[in-house]
Amino acid sequence: MAGTRNFLITNNSQYSFFWGSGRMTEYRTDEEQAELLKKWWAENGKSLLATIVIVAGGWFGWNSYQANQQATAEAASMLYSQLVDKVAQPAAQQDEAAKTEMEALATQLKKDFGNTSYGQFGALFLARFAADAGDFDSAAAELNSIIATADEGPIKYTAQARLANVLIQQEKMDEALALVATVPDAAYAAQFEEAKGDALFRKGELSEARAAYVRAQEAAANLGLNTQQLQRKIDNLAASGDA
Repeated sequence: MAGTRNFLITNNSQYSFFWGSGRMTEYRTDEEQAELLKKWWAENGKSLLATIVIVAGGWFGWNSYQANQQATAEAASMLYSQLVDKVAQPAAQQDEAAKTEMEALATQLKKDFGNTSYGQFGALFLARFAADAGDFDSAAAELNSIIATADEGPIKYTAQARLANVLIQQEKMDEALALVATVPDAAYAAQFEEAKGDALFRKGELSEARAAYVRAQEAAANLGLNTQQLQRKIDNLAASGDA
């Protein structure tokens, strides 16, 4: 049992924190979620802003505001694209200089566009970098900040799932379980249920862990996502005596 448990813990650490790098393919990457946000904005954002600004400042104010928003969005998008390109490079090419550059880009995104989705994505990347370095306190701080300020939606749900993984690494199983107790959206069921399974496994509640992994696997399959990692966790539980 000890050997199996150590395998799963180690594997979970690697699996949970390679976010958006191309090394984790089971769930949506940061850039995929950014595209979902861009699509929502294209469909809803302009009409929402138009209503607010027209009422507040009239058509002249709207035209000026629109030009400023366009310039800001383009600057944020360019910075974010640079960061994603760096993160997507093979691990062998990500030396210390590259990591420093990625952290600088993420920090700039958060600093310059902190009140936007791009700024929140910058914070997500900073949390990832901190977790990869084993600095789980800093990762938790970034993720807690996102959860406290983000609207209900993809960014907040992603931060919740990732914070649960960080809490597991900090041996805070009950806090992790509380964070993922309720699945907010079917698109995030796999992430929430897997984190739930990992926390239950670490608590020694193997039957409950297996049930959570099975739910995660079913949710991932429904979304057409890779389920091999989840199947390995289920198989390892069976090998350790849970059926």
